[in-house]
Amino acid sequence: MNFNYKKTMKQLVFIAALAGVVMMSSCVKNSSEYKALQAQKDSLELVNAQNSAEMNDMLALFNEVEENFNSIKSAENYLTVQSTSPGELTPSSRERIKSDMQFVTETLEKNRKQIADLEKRLKASNLQSTQLGKTLKNLQAELEEKTNALVTLRDELVKKDQQIAELTTNVNNLSSDVQNLKTQTGEQQEKIAQQQAEINTVYYCFGTSKELKDQKILTGGQLGTEFNRNYFIRVKDFHQLTVIPLYAKKGKLLSKHPEGSYEFAKDANGQVELKILDTKNFWSFTKYLVVEVNV
Repeated sequence: MNFNYKKTMKQLVFIAALAGVVMMSSCVKNSSEYKALQAQKDSLELVNAQNSAEMNDMLALFNEVEENFNSIKSAENYLTVQSTSPGELTPSSRERIKSDMQFVTETLEKNRKQIADLEKRLKASNLQSTQLGKTLKNLQAELEEKTNALVTLRDELVKKDQQIAELTTNVNNLSSDVQNLKTQTGEQQEKIAQQQAEINTVYYCFGTSKELKDQKILTGGQLGTEFNRNYFIRVKDFHQLTVIPLYAKKGKLLSKHPEGSYEFAKDANGQVELKILDTKNFWSFTKYLVVEVNV
């Protein structure tokens, strides 16, 4: 009896402890912190699932573009052989050239649209993949390379047989797209270069108080607003301007420039010169430098 009593008591204690754990677990699950963590976990799982699905779709499209490039190799080889082989083209060769040229053109046009779609989707997605970006650039380069090669083949075949010109007109559209893309890229680069040149261009001048007043640069002891801009020396790239000889005994900075970005020093002849110590910081306030000198 004594043994059974102890055993029964142990069982009751275990059941009570188990009940306590269950109740505690229930309380935890009903707490706001637990619900918030569970919601966050569910949200992360959903985002992960969406990203995985999006990644799979994009990889499938990448693979399709690669397969399209591979599918035109045989046609490209035939066109290359025909463009370099001696003799006139037979009627069957012309028809084969027509068929292969059309197939390559349509495939490259399909790839062009798919690559544009991939670029748009990659920019809009939450996927941050450097490798996908590199792969996309490689596909764009391959598309441009194969399009240029196709145009060259077409031109060589036309020189060989004028009848081919009537069979390969579809190539012009693809070639035009490539040329337009190059033109747009060139214009953008030129515009960027012009903007950069404007940013880097600075102007400076120095003179006595009388000379600066005569040019309306100095008015009433202050810098004027309607001054003679032709009096200034134009420098296309301020990075290259680090020392300005002033050909005078003393110099005084009239335009505003950050302290510590410049200093006045004497040259070998004892004349003062302006040394720009930090070019970027020096020109951060203004693109016009005015120095009053005392000869």
